[in-house]
Amino acid sequence: MTTFLEATRRWVNEWNAIPTDAVNILMNHDIDSNGDSYEITEERETVYGYPVGWGTMWTFGESLDSDWAMENKEILEKCGVVAYYTESLGVVIGIDGGGYDFYDQHWIPLYKARGLQWHSGE
Repeated sequence: MTTFLEATRRWVNEWNAIPTDAVNILMNHDIDSNGDSYEITEERETVYGYPVGWGTMWTFGESLDSDWAMENKEILEKCGVVAYYTESLGVVIGIDGGGYDFYDQHWIPLYKARGLQWHSGE
């Protein structure tokens, strides 16, 4: 039996981790872009400018997840996920927080909202 947590960990392990500082540079100086770098989710004020959770942001391992994210910004926001688009990386997600369990607060709700069925039990 695969739990929501195990299935979500499997999904998250497919993502690509990118240092937040690198995303910041790409967003502000994307040499492959014609200015096509922007925040997908609702623009908001942050203390640091970009999500600071773990000093890491992620790109999805599958383009279907990226396409879904582009079409579901309200769900990302509800799950506490901040998303950006940059031509070089595509969709980049992050969490503007830290010091708590990201799986409980963000990744499992996102897995459920995404409608993935990799689990067989609770």
